[in-house]
Amino acid sequence: MKVKFGSGIKVMKITNKSLAVIAVLGTCLGSSGAAHAEGLLESCSTDIAKFCSEVTPGNGRVISCLYAHEDKLTESCDAASADFGDMIDSFFFGLRQAYQTCAPDIEKHCSGVKMGQGRLISCLAENQATLGKDCGEIVSRLSDDLTK
Repeated sequence: MKVKFGSGIKVMKITNKSLAVIAVLGTCLGSSGAAHAEGLLESCSTDIAKFCSEVTPGNGRVISCLYAHEDKLTESCDAASADFGDMIDSFFFGLRQAYQTCAPDIEKHCSGVKMGQGRLISCLAENQATLGKDCGEIVSRLSDDLTK
């Protein structure tokens, strides 16, 4: 994806980690996760160029820059930022709910698995036949979305 910053163009790399985050956001929030992120970039392009042109995109640095200048943002960027924040709150609520639902299965089948890089969901998927009903449904939905 190319985003204009001032007089130049910087290329924002979409990494596998970014795709995984978008997939999980999409799972928890429907397709609105990626749409909110894209909407934020579009609504804030002027603000990004004005306040964050020297910021290297990635790892939340542009969002952090916008947050640091929140009192100076255009109305459209401020609204998009609020929507994005609400979406992130919903994502973490959904993630917390999924973790609580699957906690017994995680303890039973994956207690020795280090969290991160999809290891936990992979472990649960490998043990799907013996998972509780609710956790099995969550794992099935996540697995389907991550393999699309």
